[in-house]
Amino acid sequence: MTPKWFTCLTAVILLSGCGETEQTTPTYQVERQPFELMVPVKGELEAASATAIGASSRRPMTIAWLEKEYTNVKKGQLIARFDAEQLNLDMRKEMLAMMLLEEDMKLNRSTLTQEELDVEMDKALVVKEFAFADEFTIDDLRVYSRIEIIENMQNKEYLGAKDNYLDWKKESVVEQNSSAIDVLSIRKKGSEQKYNQIKSAIETLEIHAPYDGLLVYESNWRGEKPSVGETVFPGRPIAKLPDLSKMQAKGYVLDKQAIGLAPGQPVTISLEAYPNKVFTGTLKQVSGFSRTIARNDPTKYFEVTIDIDDQDSPILSPGRKLNARIEVSKGESKLMVPIQAIYNEQGVNYVFRKDGTGFSRQQIEIGQKNLHFVEVTNGLSEGDSIALSYRELI
Repeated sequence: MTPKWFTCLTAVILLSGCGETEQTTPTYQVERQPFELMVPVKGELEAASATAIGASSRRPMTIAWLEKEYTNVKKGQLIARFDAEQLNLDMRKEMLAMMLLEEDMKLNRSTLTQEELDVEMDKALVVKEFAFADEFTIDDLRVYSRIEIIENMQNKEYLGAKDNYLDWKKESVVEQNSSAIDVLSIRKKGSEQKYNQIKSAIETLEIHAPYDGLLVYESNWRGEKPSVGETVFPGRPIAKLPDLSKMQAKGYVLDKQAIGLAPGQPVTISLEAYPNKVFTGTLKQVSGFSRTIARNDPTKYFEVTIDIDDQDSPILSPGRKLNARIEVSKGESKLMVPIQAIYNEQGVNYVFRKDGTGFSRQQIEIGQKNLHFVEVTNGLSEGDSIALSYRELI
């Protein structure tokens, strides 16, 4: 191959490579287009207000029976019954504890009485020894030697010290046994309180409807409703009787899709049982933070409440599943660019704008966004071409 042909071939390869690089950088032409942001919601209907129903017990209780949900109950009708087996076992346990504590208190009182008697007997003996020592005390050197007189004096000092010790011992015995009895008394009062709570719980094993209404069971924070065998803790309502005169929708929005939500935004609603019937409403409330709503599912959602305009429709009843769309923005013409074309560095947004045969970094300011596009409020003009993916320059 001649040097001339080699030079030409090299030039062709270089030109082809440049053309391929140019073609592998996809671009997007900036233009104005209608901006639409509709946030999907899944949820169910509920009454705007309802009377909560729960156990009045101050102890956890296990559900043994439940009335069927969405039953039209009458005042005084049985709604739920709790299991008494565990409560009876707990009550017998507390009764036994009270009996044992009472026996321990009797034993401590007997011990205190006996020890006090022992101390009093020792003190009586010391008094006799004092009297004997006084009676036969002679300090005449003509009768006793000096050593015998000193020993007699020391014996009286010993008896005085022993008498003081016995006084201290009596106080100590009374204090120790009284403290032990006080502790046992406190424990007995605790068992008595538990016993009375259990007794009160047994007396409230059944829940009855306070008035006529539609029975709806209350969901917990995971969206689970009460079931037979479940333990209900104090303060948790298990059911409610809703006021059917005003209905609302409660739903959940995936946290990544909860963009720009604010009270007052219009909402369209359709029931799964009646997909062709469309209701309108207004976003009433958005939770302050997202959370999980299902056990063993880490997906987080924002909870939303929606006011419904048409309250006269007979198909609006609690528990009916629904799909809704919150209209955050619709129909406004805005300068839009795809999300993947925007880069961020230290809080500054920028794109790569095509400039002749290459690309240059262009700082921009952004506004509203949806799942695919972002509004550009400053930095680009209609007709500009930007790189959709140009990581080689970052």
